Amino acid sequence: MTTTTLLFALLSPLALSSSQAGSAQEDGWNAAAAEHLLNRAGFGGNGAEIGRVLATGTEAWVEHALSRPATPLEPYYADWLKPEGQRDMFQDMGREERRQMANKLRVQDRLQLRDFTAWWIDRMVAGEDPLRERMTLFWHGFFTSSMDDVKNSFELIAQNEFLRANAFGNFGDLVHGIARDPAMLEYLDNDVNRKGKPNENFARELMELFTLGEGNYTEDDIKEAARAFTGWTDRTGKFRFNKRQHDGGEKTVLGVTGTLDGDDVIEVLLDQPACARFLAGKLLTYFEGRTPGEGRLETYATVLRSSNYDIAGFLRTLLTDPAFYGEDVIGARIAGPVDYMVGSCRRLGVHPPAAFLITGSMLLGQKLFYPPNVKGWEGGQSWITTSTLMTRGNLAGLLLGVVNTDDLMTPPDLPLDGGLVDGDMGGEMDMDEKAVPASDRKGDRVAGRQARDGKKPKQKLGDLKQLKALKNLGYRPRINLSVRLSRMGAENDGDLVDLLAAELLARELSQDTRKQLVANFRSMRREAGFDKKRIQANPIVLEPMLRDLAHQILSLPEAQLN
Repeated sequence: MTTTTLLFALLSPLALSSSQAGSAQEDGWNAAAAEHLLNRAGFGGNGAEIGRVLATGTEAWVEHALSRPATPLEPYYADWLKPEGQRDMFQDMGREERRQMANKLRVQDRLQLRDFTAWWIDRMVAGEDPLRERMTLFWHGFFTSSMDDVKNSFELIAQNEFLRANAFGNFGDLVHGIARDPAMLEYLDNDVNRKGKPNENFARELMELFTLGEGNYTEDDIKEAARAFTGWTDRTGKFRFNKRQHDGGEKTVLGVTGTLDGDDVIEVLLDQPACARFLAGKLLTYFEGRTPGEGRLETYATVLRSSNYDIAGFLRTLLTDPAFYGEDVIGARIAGPVDYMVGSCRRLGVHPPAAFLITGSMLLGQKLFYPPNVKGWEGGQSWITTSTLMTRGNLAGLLLGVVNTDDLMTPPDLPLDGGLVDGDMGGEMDMDEKAVPASDRKGDRVAGRQARDGKKPKQKLGDLKQLKALKNLGYRPRINLSVRLSRMGAENDGDLVDLLAAELLARELSQDTRKQLVANFRSMRREAGFDKKRIQANPIVLEPMLRDLAHQILSLPEAQLN
């Protein structure tokens, strides 16, 4: 059985240890349930954090997470990179001077987005506001926009801040706001949607990907809705309504007729029963790692409808629902690249430079602010291939300091365009090159439709030199597993394996895997001439062996689940 096949086999509820997941149902709030809450409503945590959450209790933890106000962010952009600043800057320049300045600003713009991405990753690792950052990541993959198309870090950062500020808010407010978001208007071409020549891209994705889902509207509904959004554009990074370009005529969308504008269309969509079901399905699948059954879907669609799409209310209900802690949910979701990288750091208690985690996530197929297409990241089993499993293990080894970057292999089918260390977000990619077309891009409807249907165009392989440049970060893991495990009471080989696996995994090891790990560790210890009676006597010898053991654990199929 291959490791990939084994991972998918582990997703079976029957494979989950009854002593871990089952106890969450039978005994109520316990360590397994507390860890599950940290994994799904945040990005995991170590044993000490799990203990604090366990002592706090489900309802109190959830209420505290939901009641935290969004931290006002200091403006994360340079004045000369704001669109209006650039406009003023270019006014008195000659043609050649403008060209040179434009090239310089493009580089600075990408670097600014890199810095903001690092700030965001650091917030995830710090875990100070875990549920808000979890929801910001969800909305980032739901309302997608890409730097490859928008080409403006100011607008993408502003979009991210909007999603963070409204992460627990009202879904209707989110949709109305995203329809006025300059990055979204440009990404889905509504900035060129004009009276007499409507562009249908935004209207289509508004219905298919943001509110209703496929099969709940017609092509005529899309065409009529596109007319309602004519004149909705942006200028210098701000929403602008161009009345002269707006079609004020009568329109009919989903049976509602009138001189509808964009806001009217959004309200029509929110009134559709399909909208609550669509959003409930997306949220449940994201948090539970599985497609909900009909009854569960309708229950949570009703939660949304009855609260007028209050996201905080939805999360409060879900995260305190006993079924959310069932044996078929705990430890049965494949962790995405950002989840795996950030979660591994939080479980180990290390905080490497953000560039390390960004590069690692990119190597595993998730590049923040660069979704592969308008559908965002597919998630689930799409994250796992034989080569990505190998890369996950190698990256875990780098986190632990037991793998050398010179020895790291680049998987042959890596779906990326470059790395990220001290340079452009796109590696060797030209500033104006669009490596992954989004849906319905200007003049490229066929390529866009292929991307929407999952037919990815060919992309350039990442530059290995970018990854090897991680050495220049000077990262060394500040971790002492020998002391940590000693304090936890480890006395023999089996204790070390059990305690370390409990720290690093969301589910218990199978007996066969445990036996193999114990045998491997015993072999390492004997080869080093290390008597088990002195197992805590010489940390200089023990620590490298424990890091090797942690590396083995984080490379297991079980480590890809949370």
